[in-house]
Amino acid sequence: MKRFALCMTALSAAAPGGACTWLTPFDMSRIGGADLVLVGRVTGYLTLNEAPGAALVTLDVDEALKGDLTGEVLLVWNSGMAQGPHAVRAQGRVLVGVMAAGRAADPMAVDARPDLPAIVQPGCGEVWMMPAIDQTVKAARKALK
Repeated sequence: MKRFALCMTALSAAAPGGACTWLTPFDMSRIGGADLVLVGRVTGYLTLNEAPGAALVTLDVDEALKGDLTGEVLLVWNSGMAQGPHAVRAQGRVLVGVMAAGRAADPMAVDARPDLPAIVQPGCGEVWMMPAIDQTVKAARKALK
């Protein structure tokens, strides 16, 4: 019985690198839960040495579907998430859900830079950053009405 309890504890522990046994798919109808919904081009990606596994993403905002933000913005993508950070996902033109600085999207996550807006990614869910193709942006607009 002790082995079973230890095994269950180990399986349920959150850890970088994917302790999740499955990834909850992103549901566009939930995008309204973000403080900001932005469309823009990723112009920079930098891994944070002081917070291993976290990264900074620079986004040149074309349009704010929710909130009021334009120009270039620096976002933090926190570590410990099942799907990132990862430079391959942070490139090109993207649609991204963002929480305001100091407001963590996942209470279990460590906010590497609470002074910066954070990309939304639930602990065992897909990151709220996806290619900003016409169909995706249209679905986001519809969900935000």
